[in-house]
Amino acid sequence: MSFNCKIRLAGDREAGVVCPVCQREIDAGVEVATCRDCGLVHHRACWQASDGCSSYECAPARRPAAGRSAPTLRVTPEDLDAARPLPQRHSAPPPPSTFSASSTDCRQSRKLNGMALAALIVALLGIPLFGLVTGLVAIILGGFAVGTIRRTRQRGVGLAVTGILLGVADMVGWLILLSVLLSRPGTRLDIEAFEPSEATLEDLAPNVRRAMMANAWIETHGVLKVFGGIGSGVVLQIKNGEGLLVTNRHVVDPDFESQANREVGGKAVGTDVSVRLVGQPPQVGRVIWIAPDGIDLALLTVSISSPRVRAALWRRGFPLKVGQSVFAVGNPQGLGWTQTGGVVSQLRVLRTGGREVRIIQTSAAINPGNSGGGLYTEDGFLIGIVTWTNDKRFSEGLSFAIALDELLKLAPPPLEPAEKSEEAEPEEP
Repeated sequence: MSFNCKIRLAGDREAGVVCPVCQREIDAGVEVATCRDCGLVHHRACWQASDGCSSYECAPARRPAAGRSAPTLRVTPEDLDAARPLPQRHSAPPPPSTFSASSTDCRQSRKLNGMALAALIVALLGIPLFGLVTGLVAIILGGFAVGTIRRTRQRGVGLAVTGILLGVADMVGWLILLSVLLSRPGTRLDIEAFEPSEATLEDLAPNVRRAMMANAWIETHGVLKVFGGIGSGVVLQIKNGEGLLVTNRHVVDPDFESQANREVGGKAVGTDVSVRLVGQPPQVGRVIWIAPDGIDLALLTVSISSPRVRAALWRRGFPLKVGQSVFAVGNPQGLGWTQTGGVVSQLRVLRTGGREVRIIQTSAAINPGNSGGGLYTEDGFLIGIVTWTNDKRFSEGLSFAIALDELLKLAPPPLEPAEKSEEAEPEEP
């Protein structure tokens, strides 16, 4: 079976291979025989001498083991003289310099994780910007980055962790800052300490004096007489020692904004409030009517014993114009019987509950405590009930009042007929 081989001259592939028969290294250019079954390379002469492949896989299947004699290796003196050292075979690991360069390339091939870098940048931006949002985004990006780095062996763990920590610091810092900025001082002004002087109230122009005498200080008490509030009111008429006052519903009903039935109006449940008027101690006032459709108006009655209290001047259909001079009277921040001046900035319409309510926009200074107070023309005629003011931290000179005619259109029973209301000691300025 000596034909089951491939005869060729030894090339680079066969050179240096040890012949399994003679145990000598095969030189390049000599004739070799390569077994077609196992691929073992022999000298051609050794292949022929051994009658084929001498590998363990091929020899037993090719010839019986008993018929073979062990080959005899004879080394002559000439062979010893002709012996040469074997060429060095480069099977050792590459030199240290080569290994170091490849290791450096591997390290340099590790990419920086983009989400880790983004987490750090967003966290840093959260310091001057709104950190509640940017801090949360940085924490989310940093968390995703850490998970990605563990799977892909990318770089950037330190950046991701730093971004997460800065994100937490952003959120905590901004929460503390906002709590400080939005906190309001709990100190309450004492009405007794800031009582207006009697001489000042008397020495006023008739139109302003009557508006001052019609102003009311209204105070509500919450649960267990805490969490109450202060507002203003206007005396509309005085009859048989009892005064009828108008104010805002949210002044006498602190839960007005959150009530599900705020759209329902009509006769109110008897709610008691504290009402203080000029020249008499605080009296108990009774809420008797609230406006329907969420309109912020209410009526209450209170006993009047002081002859100094006057009803405000008013009449139906009083003409209103943009640019018209007006003044407001109320109790801003607990400073009772305060007058502020301005003009009618615009006349607007508020649509609520299927109704169109006429609203007066004014530049007169309005603050918490003015709610429910009167807005008057320069002649002293009541034209509106102060209701809203914009946040002073963002704008000035934006205040609003519900036109008095809107109250008259709702026709609450105590104001019918209107002529009787106008007979309450009218005193033209």
